[in-house]
Amino acid sequence: MTDRWAVLTDLDGTLLDHDSYDWHPAEPALQRLRALNIPVIAVTSKTRAEMADLRLSIPDLALVFGCENGGVVVDQRSKPERVDVLGTPTEALVYCFERIRAEQDAPGLGFHEVSDARVAQWTGLPLDQAAKARRREASLPIYWPEDAPGRQFFIEAVERAGLRVLAGGRFLHLAGSADKGTALDRIRQLLGDGRPLKVMALGDSGNDDALLAAADWAVRLPPKHGPARPEPVSKAILASQPGPVGWNEAVLQWLQRMQPAQETQS
Repeated sequence: MTDRWAVLTDLDGTLLDHDSYDWHPAEPALQRLRALNIPVIAVTSKTRAEMADLRLSIPDLALVFGCENGGVVVDQRSKPERVDVLGTPTEALVYCFERIRAEQDAPGLGFHEVSDARVAQWTGLPLDQAAKARRREASLPIYWPEDAPGRQFFIEAVERAGLRVLAGGRFLHLAGSADKGTALDRIRQLLGDGRPLKVMALGDSGNDDALLAAADWAVRLPPKHGPARPEPVSKAILASQPGPVGWNEAVLQWLQRMQPAQETQS
């Protein structure tokens, strides 16, 4: 490619299957990106602790990645690793959440106050991975029962307090001003070598909107379950299938469209 590109991707429901967390259907596209020397960079709601295991199981993921919906960016290319906390610390988010919940008698439950077993039940993760999902630095996932009232009132109260609520595939995520678009900007800085870095981004949920909006090429993956959400990012292309199958197809189509793409990035 004449331009220098990176692929920034959400994980759950995007590169990873929503139910099984399997990534292998995306292997052909991952192999092609590897041959072209195009890095695959995770920008996810997962924690730094979870990413340590995922990078071992998915070897094509780059040593630079964003965690907790962009609240944390990690660069493992040198030791010790560089950790940039861009978002509001979790302790401050917990304080805000508990205050608003008490005022509204809201039914939400934060990851900080439930057991590893409860998080495993909600997510389908193994118990050890659920424990790592609770090790938050700049975000707070909240379980809100689907049939429980008051969700919008809660979100509005959080926003009045100067924080934000991002809607993920499974949870509400309390966050500060940092988002996945913020992470994209920091990753561009970290990977800067004097040439502009163009980004192809993929995501499936509302917490991916900022990432898709900031990218040069954006793909929205449809949900595996339920109706597709309205598309607030006008330039995003809708993939034909959810999860890693749709990811694989979208990336291969993008590479073909970017032809001639036979030369590796230098």
